[in-house]
Amino acid sequence: MQGLSIFSRRTVLLLSALSLLALNGCNTTNRNEGGASTNTASAGNVLRYPLTTEPTSLDPAKVEDGTTIDLIQQVFEGLVIWSDKNEITPNLAENWDLSPDGKTYSFHLKKGVKFHNGREMTATDFKYSLERACDPKTKSQTVQSYLKDIVGATDMNLGKAKGISGIKVVDKYTLQITLDGFKPYWLGNMTYPCAYVICKEEVERNGGEINESNLASTTGTGPFKFTEVRRNDLIQLGAFKEYHGGTPKLDGISRPIVKDAGQRLNKYQVGELDFVEISPADLDRVQGDATLKDELKSFPRAATWYIGLNQEAKGSPFTKREVRQAIAMAINKEEVIKVAMKGQADLANNVIPPGIKGRNEHIQPLSFDPAKAKQLLAQAGYPDGKGFPELTFSYRNDYPQVSLAAQVVAQQLKTNLGINVQQRPMEWAQFLTERKAKTLALTHLRWAADYLDPQNFLSTLLHTSKKVNGQEDHPENGMGYNNLEFDRLCDAGDTEKDPIKRAEFYAKAEQIAIDDAPWVPIYFQRDLELIKPRVKNLKDSLFGHRPHVATEVTP
Repeated sequence: MQGLSIFSRRTVLLLSALSLLALNGCNTTNRNEGGASTNTASAGNVLRYPLTTEPTSLDPAKVEDGTTIDLIQQVFEGLVIWSDKNEITPNLAENWDLSPDGKTYSFHLKKGVKFHNGREMTATDFKYSLERACDPKTKSQTVQSYLKDIVGATDMNLGKAKGISGIKVVDKYTLQITLDGFKPYWLGNMTYPCAYVICKEEVERNGGEINESNLASTTGTGPFKFTEVRRNDLIQLGAFKEYHGGTPKLDGISRPIVKDAGQRLNKYQVGELDFVEISPADLDRVQGDATLKDELKSFPRAATWYIGLNQEAKGSPFTKREVRQAIAMAINKEEVIKVAMKGQADLANNVIPPGIKGRNEHIQPLSFDPAKAKQLLAQAGYPDGKGFPELTFSYRNDYPQVSLAAQVVAQQLKTNLGINVQQRPMEWAQFLTERKAKTLALTHLRWAADYLDPQNFLSTLLHTSKKVNGQEDHPENGMGYNNLEFDRLCDAGDTEKDPIKRAEFYAKAEQIAIDDAPWVPIYFQRDLELIKPRVKNLKDSLFGHRPHVATEVTP
């Protein structure tokens, strides 16, 4: 998953499909500086926290960025979910059985779960939802990463079949899913949005689309439903009182779109927001204020921020291993963390963040060594940076710490290698679009875990991607990385039943990736958040805050 939590997970349809049309439950609002509207008359029993950028798509089959997923996880759900103990637990499935060969899951669904239109959810709805996600007409950018292990899913996605042969409705409350092999990580895939259930008749009534015409009414089973969507302004959610997990404690959730970090903090200070992620640049201001200081919290995330070195971009110098290693050894990660993050992050030498079993705890990093870096660059044909192409360094523009980290890295490359890079802060949706097209040569980005397994970082991100019938089989490999031994080890780990052997395969693969430096890990993310005392029972995990069914606010 790309993006930032807390308004987090993994492309993109700009929210052009969303109009300024106000849907059900419109509140009277006042215009505030910065473009976002917030109900300032009374907060009431509504949780208010900002979106930092325009949501990319509100269709679960299409979304892949963490900012938007944090929003839609309140509305849509899947068979399983991550708990606040970072474990996969039942959600819409009450429980499941696994066949002796480890290939077939039989999910026993909860009875009485209702869509927002009042109809009961059944196994047929899940079959419809998964097949719609894999239908080439849906144009999902995520199913090839998360649903491809299901027998027949790729055939449908390629237009070779009209359904998914590996999905069977056994009865009204039993769904059977057969995989193409034993995949120990697979249940984690079912927590991703493209595996969420949607209401067939409501989607088909709207021409097969999920957009402003049917968002407010009927399409999900989650604890909240959309009541108002205003592009570049505000998204409101209302509580679904017939939610299968119990009526939410909140009446609703208000998500004003506030792109400027300073404005987000100002709105929090004057009481217009209940919690907000702050930039490390504002840490001195927060710690100098007695009230704010007491409301500051820090949350570790299963997310790695890195410098991406794309070998497939036009004119890229990163096809040479020596160049990539030189970049890695020219970056002083401790300085980046000190300056950009105010020390509020953990230095990353691994691809895989802490909290994930199978991570190589004895990794040998490419340490900061400017002299060795210059030597490697010269070996690659660029002594003192001479002849090295001037690159554009791209990153999202809505978080000051990201821009500052990129500036520090750019200065280090100039000082230590004689390399010039041009800064390019970008709108988030545009960044994701160009990243998907693999046109960005040098990037600063993060990957946040979709599930806590090495496969989600190593195989998903860095396994060689081939085109099969015109489609990438590992589409999240945005760096053009290609190492056959790395692939072999990942393939072995992806199917190994012995957890000890599996961890050994991944540990070896991770070391290869660090040595080859297709991207340079910089730090592991920690979210700094201000949370008002009126917010109670906020559930958290390594992925970010969980759906707010139990969250409460006091007047």
